[in-house]
This record gives sequence, structure tokens and C-alpha cells, in this order.
Amino acid sequence: MTGLQIVANFNATGWGPDETNEQTVDSCLGSLNKLPLEPNLKMDRQIRICDFTYFTYQKSIRDAGRYGRQPNPVVLDEEMQFQTVDGRSLVKTKNLQTYRRKAVPKQTTQAFNQKQMEEEAMLMSTKQKHPEMRKQRMMHQRGNRQSARHHTFNEWSIEPLPTWQLLSEIPFSQLSKLDLRGGQVACVDLMWRGKLGVYDKRMDNISAKAEVHLQAAGSQFDYYWTSTNDDDCIMDYLLAVHREKEARPAAEGAASAPDQIILGATDQILSVLMTAARSKYSWHLNVTKIDNQIIVDKANGSIVDMLTVNETAPEPPMPDAEVKINRPPALGYEAVKVNQRLRQQVLVPDALSEEFEVPPFVEEGDNPSTVAYRYRTFDIPGDSHGQGWERVPIHVITRGEVHARLPNVPNAGYTYVCALNELPHKTQKSWRTQIETQKGALLANEMRNNTAKMQRFAACALISGCDTLKLAYVSRRTPGDAEQHSIIGIHSYTTENLAVQMGLNMRNAWAVVRLICNLVMSKPDGQYILVKDPLKPNIRFYVAPEEDEVDFQPKE
Repeated sequence: MTGLQIVANFNATGWGPDETNEQTVDSCLGSLNKLPLEPNLKMDRQIRICDFTYFTYQKSIRDAGRYGRQPNPVVLDEEMQFQTVDGRSLVKTKNLQTYRRKAVPKQTTQAFNQKQMEEEAMLMSTKQKHPEMRKQRMMHQRGNRQSARHHTFNEWSIEPLPTWQLLSEIPFSQLSKLDLRGGQVACVDLMWRGKLGVYDKRMDNISAKAEVHLQAAGSQFDYYWTSTNDDDCIMDYLLAVHREKEARPAAEGAASAPDQIILGATDQILSVLMTAARSKYSWHLNVTKIDNQIIVDKANGSIVDMLTVNETAPEPPMPDAEVKINRPPALGYEAVKVNQRLRQQVLVPDALSEEFEVPPFVEEGDNPSTVAYRYRTFDIPGDSHGQGWERVPIHVITRGEVHARLPNVPNAGYTYVCALNELPHKTQKSWRTQIETQKGALLANEMRNNTAKMQRFAACALISGCDTLKLAYVSRRTPGDAEQHSIIGIHSYTTENLAVQMGLNMRNAWAVVRLICNLVMSKPDGQYILVKDPLKPNIRFYVAPEEDEVDFQPKE
């Protein structure tokens, strides 16, 4: 390598030494031929070379082939000459869609007539088309207004007179937030009246496959919806408390402020107040205040006595339904009739658990049904954080119903019996297909559709002290007959657990009663009216002038 001479050579036509230059060949290339060749170092990379003229070289090759010139042969390495070749023949798949025979559309009479109508509609002028579309639009809007008007039951149970003065409005949102603070409600039994029957346990075996016909024998008995003023037991108790109060200041020699509020009402009236926030239909109650006593009463034949059907359902029954027996008043009367007959049919014939004195409202010659009336008092504590009448406790006298007693339970087992009657609906499943396999879903659906009625059932059962509630499912034998019914199932529940499931909180219920009493006590003595607004979720509190003779009969 010492004899190697390096001569700088400028190659203007390519890369590397110019082979045409004799000086370069003599000085450099001639000395390289003297070096020994080692085959083992053939594939070793001694240096790295970067060719910046690759694209120019490729272009020259293309130009040479284009103009007929033969490019210089490129000698490649043996290993670089190998290529992978796929020798398989390509099989072309034929497009089957091109071989399908196109179906020729058949010309039918209906298609021909439709085509003719479309052509006539296209030929109709704009002046003739617009009045027709306007007429159809007006008819469609008129139908929507009619369906919206009858979607809810918006009739007043009693029409407020112009002479009535609106004192306050109680929104339902306020009622649902109330809670009984200050203690627990205490209960004491006063007396029993009527007859207490024995429940027939064979009724629990009724199913959809072994349904039982609802007997009409219960219609031969007399039933009573006695109001508070017509019940001598309640009125005598209120009179005795009033006389005791008058005698107390005379003995002490000085007048004292009332230490409690006395409230007289039946279980039906109390249940309406307790579940007022769930009601949709309008109802009204008559309230009379005398000193520290409040008497809440109802009108004979009012909606308080009737039972509603699907009152809280998404699609409640319409007042102008095509089938008259599916209208709200007819359904309410049917529900009352079903409950009366059921409560007599579930009893063991000619068997009484206990028999008490005849109720005071039973007249001579009547055939009263087998029902026990339980008179009880409840003490609602006052609100220690309240003001005025809110701090005064409330003493309630009421009358409840006990329909039966379970056999072999001597001092307990009081049972409240109630029924749900099915309203035929085209879009809903029949009870007969759900009561066996979907018992929980059926109960949840009825709690949604009849929230107010079922909460009233539970409230009445708790007021009467019934630990067990028997809920029966009654369906019409034929959809168009409201007289013939079948019992397809009777389910037994614990009253407190069922009340919790349907969202009835008794602390909130008694707090609502206390709110109404405090509102009445803040007013002077007189006659007042509580009316449920059918259009708004609130209760209106009116005062009626003394010179007006208020007719509390329900509106027909």
C-alpha cells in the first residue's frame, strides 16, 4: 500500500474515476491490479456508498430503451437474482348477477288504478289542491283537540259558588314533604259494633285455571256509607268531650286554653286526606269547626264512597267512552258492588268469630252485612318546632271496618278484604295470562294504574288495625257484561309491607291530617269546604257564608 499513489480526478460525466483518462488509469488502477484478491472477503462490507444519481440512472435506462439505445448491462449478485414466483393460474369468478333473469313486473288492476290516481293527483292544479289539504288539516286538528279534551277527567265534584271565599291552596308538592315530628301516634280501642266473620281459607286456592264465579248473594244484604254526623257513636263521644271541657273551667274557676284538638272523621275520610297527593279526580269534604273540635264529613253518594278504576293510569277511562259500562261513574259503581259481594263470599257460611252490639245507624228491618266496626282513638303529637296550633296535639276519633278474622287466631288475625276489577283494554294483557306466572309484574302494574285506590285500601286497613290484607283480582266473565264476574285469584299480604311497596308512609299520612287540622284551627268557627282541583294538583280551602245553604250533594 506504500506504493499507491492517489491522484485527484474530476469526472464530469459520472461517479468515480474516469476510465477514459489515461493519467488516472496509470496512476491508480494500475496499482490496484497488483493487490491480492481474497475470496473470503467478497461479501464483507468494507465501506458504505450512497448513490445520489440513482433516479438519473434509471431515467437514462428508460430513455435508452425508448430511443433504441442499449443500456450498459447491470451485473447483479447471484443471491439478488432469485425471485419468488407464484405459478398458480388465476381463476376468474363469473358474475352470477349478469346471468340472472330479470323479473318482469306484473301489471295488476290495483297497481293500474293506483297509477291512474297518482297521475290524476299530479294533474290537479294548485288552486284545487290547496283547499283540499287545508280541509284535511283542519279535520286532523279537530280530532286532536277532542282526544286531548277527554284525556283527563276534569269535572268538579262540586261547583264552587261565587259567594265562597278562597282562603288558601295547598299544593301536593307540600303534602309529600311533610313528616310527623315530635313522637309516635298512639292508638286506643273504644268499642266494637256489628258482626265479625271467619275467613274461608279455601278462597286462597283460587287460580286462573280454577276460577270461582262471584256470587250475587251479597246483594241481599244492606250496606252502609254512614257519614260522621250520622254515626251516633262518634257524635256522642265528641259531645262527652265537649261537656267535660265545659265542666273543667267551672270547677277551676277560670278559663284555660285548649290543650288538644279534637277531630272526628271516618276511616274513608281520613284515607282520602292521607292519600290526597295521589288523587286525580275531584272530591270535596265538608269541615265544621266548633271551639277546639273539627268534624270532617262527606256528602252521601259522593266520589269518596265510590271506588275509582284506573284513576292514575297513563290512559284513564274516558267520560264519553263508547261503551257506557266503561265510563268512570259506571266503573266506580261496579267496583263498589264487586267489593261488597266479595267480602261476603270469602266468609265461612253461618260462622261468626264474634258478635257485638248492633251499630247505631242500622234501622229496624234491615239485614246488615257481616262487617265489624271498630271505633278507635289516635293521638297525634304536636310539632315541638312549630308555632301556635302546630304545637298542640290532636285527638282523633274514627270508625274502621274489619271484614274477617283468620281461623285459629284468637286475639289477632284481623283481615281487610278488597278487590281490583279488571278494565278490558285492547293493548294490555289479560289478567288470566299474568296472574300465575307474572304475579309481581301484575301487582306493580296495578299499583301504577290504581295508586290512589290501593293506598286508600292500605290506609283503611291500618286505621282499623288489620294485620293482613287480602287482595282479590276480579274479572268480567264477558267484556260487555258488568254484572257477571269471576274471581281469578286472591293474594295475601302483610298490611305494613304492602303499604311500603306502594309508597304509603303513615308518618307522612298523619302529618297531612295534622296540617289540615292546624289550617282549620287558625280560622274562626264556621263551615268550610275542602275541594280537590281537577285541573291542578292542589287542594282548595273555601269558607262558606253562614247565610248560604250549601248543597254538598255531588254534581251529576
